[in-house]
Amino acid sequence: MKNYETGISSKVFASVLVAIIITTGVFIAAINFPGGGIGPTTPTTPTTPTTPINGLGAKAAVYLNSMRDNVVYYWMSNSTFVNNDLSGYYDSQHPGAFVDGLYMTENETGGEITILFAPYTSGIVGTGTLSENEWNSMSGALIDDGLGMMEEASNPPSGDWPHTWPVDFYMFACFNDSTFFYLGYTSGDGFAFIQNGTWAGSVHDEGGPYPVSWEEGFWLDAGTLLNVPIQNLYTTITNAVSYPE
Repeated sequence: MKNYETGISSKVFASVLVAIIITTGVFIAAINFPGGGIGPTTPTTPTTPTTPINGLGAKAAVYLNSMRDNVVYYWMSNSTFVNNDLSGYYDSQHPGAFVDGLYMTENETGGEITILFAPYTSGIVGTGTLSENEWNSMSGALIDDGLGMMEEASNPPSGDWPHTWPVDFYMFACFNDSTFFYLGYTSGDGFAFIQNGTWAGSVHDEGGPYPVSWEEGFWLDAGTLLNVPIQNLYTTITNAVSYPE
């Protein structure tokens, strides 16, 4: 397995971020996974999701569905799904191809997927479009059939997330009100982790959002609930996006 390193030029996000008022100021900017914190940060009282109860995943799914019109982009990188699974597929199509990260945006007719290949300095970008049905099927499987079926973990691991490496899958959903929602998953122990926070409205050189603050995170019992949605996501992405020629 290759080392998971990223290096994506932020210029490729210009079209995504046009509608965002970029927050000025200087932020300490290395993405740390939830639980590790990012400084400076001021703890805040969680709004959504709220106090953990059975069916917390369902509450999170309702929240995400209510925010669909506010999504700027979905970001994925530095995980087995992106750097191993997707890279393996594109390497079989174009020897040496390696996926650094990808982002997805919704539009009036469906959605768009943009894959950022290494090295970012070469500007190797693959794009694809999805119909509304394809987009709804993909997002519905992940949010409703996966996350929405999870309950609060009855015996969560101690310590910070992630507690095992590599992370199988993670996703940021970044909204236009400067908030984000994070979902992470490790199949080896069957746990998922969700967390809200705020971001600066801009992206760092690796392509992901600048987190400004993290709220309290919650562990969910994922079991195998994400296996099929992640496989569907893989199939959708590889069918829609070809390696750029």
